[in-house]
Amino acid sequence: MHQLSILVVGVGSIGERHLRCFQQAVGCEIGLVESYDSRRNDVAVRYGIKHAYANLDEACRRDWDAAVICTPANLHVDHAVQLAPHCRGLLIEKPLATKMEDISRLRTAVVGKLVQIAYVYRVHPAIDAVRKLIQAGEIGEPLQVTSVSGQHFPTFRPAYREIYYNDRRTGGGAIQDALTHMANAVQYLVGRYDWIYADYDHQCLEGVTVEDTVNLVARAGRGKTMVSIAMNQFMAPNELRLQVNGTAGSVRVELPEHRYGVFKRGASEWTFSPTLITERDEWFQIQASSFVDALEGRAEPTCPLDDAVHTLAVNLAALESAGEKRVPITS
Repeated sequence: MHQLSILVVGVGSIGERHLRCFQQAVGCEIGLVESYDSRRNDVAVRYGIKHAYANLDEACRRDWDAAVICTPANLHVDHAVQLAPHCRGLLIEKPLATKMEDISRLRTAVVGKLVQIAYVYRVHPAIDAVRKLIQAGEIGEPLQVTSVSGQHFPTFRPAYREIYYNDRRTGGGAIQDALTHMANAVQYLVGRYDWIYADYDHQCLEGVTVEDTVNLVARAGRGKTMVSIAMNQFMAPNELRLQVNGTAGSVRVELPEHRYGVFKRGASEWTFSPTLITERDEWFQIQASSFVDALEGRAEPTCPLDDAVHTLAVNLAALESAGEKRVPITS
């Protein structure tokens, strides 16, 4: 049986996690690209990587089954275009890009290739279960979605001042870094957005000026579903509460409990699932396996290119809105 070869491009925190989880879940041959010598050498030694490259040109001297692009968002399209002739599939970290003008070039380059965008909430078992309940009509027609989430960024991402996060041009700020996950998850559950209005500001994080707090109001699902997403990157608890309210009941996703709940009309309390994920790497191992299934034709990509382009439009509209105007989504 052919052992898959996977190239991980960029081994910062998320790239290292992808590398580790592909090793654990798929058992494939891994290569890496990292321009920082000390980081490249350290990761290669710790994970036993034989093929470690200082730049993408070196890595593209051979072909790979797939590549995982974990560089800053403004480089995603350039790297995908360069890699496309040398692999069958691409897993691209979120957000897909930082400007819509890059997308036509990407579409041309990836014709005939598998492309999946790494919106990891789409593979979470609780999100998946809630989506199936909604599609089965278990809560009736979904009319409202609320999502409240946040974490203390200096604790969970202590290097935030020195990485892409400190500049919107490289995909930084709360909208492109974190809110985009929630926006995409809501899109996955109830349909694409019709319009959005966003208020955001830099409230608390030291050492940066990009926004760390966002309140987004929107309509989705052809105007039927009202959406409210609030998140920040300074609060003490690291948690998410996402709830969909329908005409016949409600469903809820809770993290870090990694569970979902159902409250049918007429019930007296929530019925919750058991804990579905016990540690974070398991979540990314599911994503790695889902990507390989799509690459081998056993499944559809969890977040295909068109869906990610729509979420990119939401990101850009949120930034444009700036608490001043409602922005329609046309993508």
